Amino acid sequence: METSIAPALGPAGQTIGTRTAGKVLKDIMKTYPKRLSLTGVLVLAENVLDLLYPVAAGIALDAVLSGNLPRAFMMVAIIFAFWLIGAIRRAVDTRVYTRIYADLAESVVMSERKLGLPSTITVVHTGLARQFVDFFEIQVPAFVTALVSVVGAVGMLLLLEPVIGILAALFLLISIIGGKYFMKRSEHLAECLHDRQEHEPTVVTKGTPLMIFRHFRVLGGRRVQLSDLEAKAYVGVGLIAAVLFGTLFIHLGTKGDATAGHLYMLMSYLWTFVFSLDDMPEHIQQMGRLRELGTRIAPG
Repeated sequence: METSIAPALGPAGQTIGTRTAGKVLKDIMKTYPKRLSLTGVLVLAENVLDLLYPVAAGIALDAVLSGNLPRAFMMVAIIFAFWLIGAIRRAVDTRVYTRIYADLAESVVMSERKLGLPSTITVVHTGLARQFVDFFEIQVPAFVTALVSVVGAVGMLLLLEPVIGILAALFLLISIIGGKYFMKRSEHLAECLHDRQEHEPTVVTKGTPLMIFRHFRVLGGRRVQLSDLEAKAYVGVGLIAAVLFGTLFIHLGTKGDATAGHLYMLMSYLWTFVFSLDDMPEHIQQMGRLRELGTRIAPG
């Protein structure tokens, strides 16, 4: 039977800054293994069906053009299964993560009360603690979707058209290398942003008009910096998309033997690949904020 999260998150006497985001997330997984496993299986099943969609659609397209309607209805079954599993996952997610956040917020409050921290700081930290729950509820499914999509798309492209698959794999490797810099920069900006958020209650209640003005201008500036960093990554993804689609059209145009279904499969997997890369900057940015947040809040 799964227990409360508070005992798993360490003694109340532990000082702030000694825990990392990884340790907090690991403690949450140890406390709720069955519930998180259930949501994980549903997310994986949803993504496998989504990955199979272009192949099923391509087969269905060729089947319709050849008059083989029974074969085309395989697509209908996959579509319904995808939405059914998605509906079940959303219903389960709400129940699981509402309970986890209630336990986590309670642990933060009790731990920081024993440490004698100001109540204004604790209020901010309970709000920031929600980001750990959001990580499991929102970021993990989104990241798994992006990861399965980008790796799966490269794999399918290698099977369907090796030249395009190899090029996509090369761009994926370049993106991973660039992601390391993006993570480091995001974590630094997140630290500055969280510093400001911690002091916001004091500034709002006791600050002079000049302090209030400066606080919200600096806070907005940090968010703009995060947004600009993300925008630069999107430009890079746009260049990758342009090169991949240009290469695909030249390659298929030269061969001249592609069927409508085959072309649809390749274009769908290329779209899946570039859109998954397009999502990665946001996921990396959230992970950077979460890593910094792990050293900030108390043992809860």
